[in-house]
Amino acid sequence: MNSIYTTTITREARKRGIHIEVIDPLTPIFVLRHKGKSIRCYNALTDRVGSVTFQMTQNKRLANGFLKSCGFPVPAQKLFTDLVTAGRFLKRYRRIVVKPCSQWGGRGVSVGVKTVAELAGAVRFAKQFEEEVILEQYVEGVDYRLIFVDFKYVAAIRRQAARVEGNGRDSIRKLVQVKNRRERRVDPSHIIPIDSETDRNLRVLGVSWDQVPAAGQVVRVRLTTNYHTGGDVEVVTRTVSRKLVALARRAVKALGVPVIGIDFLVNEETGRPWLIELSPDLAISPPEGDEVARHFMDFLFPETKR
Repeated sequence: MNSIYTTTITREARKRGIHIEVIDPLTPIFVLRHKGKSIRCYNALTDRVGSVTFQMTQNKRLANGFLKSCGFPVPAQKLFTDLVTAGRFLKRYRRIVVKPCSQWGGRGVSVGVKTVAELAGAVRFAKQFEEEVILEQYVEGVDYRLIFVDFKYVAAIRRQAARVEGNGRDSIRKLVQVKNRRERRVDPSHIIPIDSETDRNLRVLGVSWDQVPAAGQVVRVRLTTNYHTGGDVEVVTRTVSRKLVALARRAVKALGVPVIGIDFLVNEETGRPWLIELSPDLAISPPEGDEVARHFMDFLFPETKR
């Protein structure tokens, strides 16, 4: 319950005189109560969303299939069964993404897999987090998350992959360690993993742990853009494309989930959007968190709206 993802919600609730009852502090599951009304929460997921709808939107394979059937632009996907079949999928698309079906925050995700050896390693990495693994067509673009509350567009963020800035003295490894120490003081989940996947990413990006960047040189160190793998977040609520907002709004309506994050990759040259993932239990967190939490409380307890 002391996570920034939960305290953003509970801080706004307390401002409005809404009582918080903690059911399980580790998960965390809690209940918001006000004047005889109670709502059970897990992050931004509430008991107003049915279990079938949550399963369909949270599972990446099911979500992709549903969105495709509704005509939304989604990357091709295939459930991993064996390396031979997976190899054929890789051969067809040349570069793919390998990820667990139901995880969050970039856990177990390998981006830009190009060889059978990388594919085998990526599957092993994904299976550390869950048995069901999917293969996905790799698409390039700027990473956006559009957030809806009560089916209304309230915020958008642009996410960039983890990077460090050189000082002319320290290696990339040292720069990552220093940045991670600094970020842990604010949010322990916002760090750059020092693991085999970052090793592979660095090789793909053409840099090494021992490289010493020049002063002021910015070096990308991860292929994933997730905040939970050290990525940076910028609020772009007022500048994001209106066409993208309209597309996301149609998706939210089709899904029937009142509070949700819709993730896109948008090609910078063509403007083509790909709807890549959904987040029905999104963490309401900085930098957009306070604004989203305000709308969240307005939705759940409109009588407290200020």
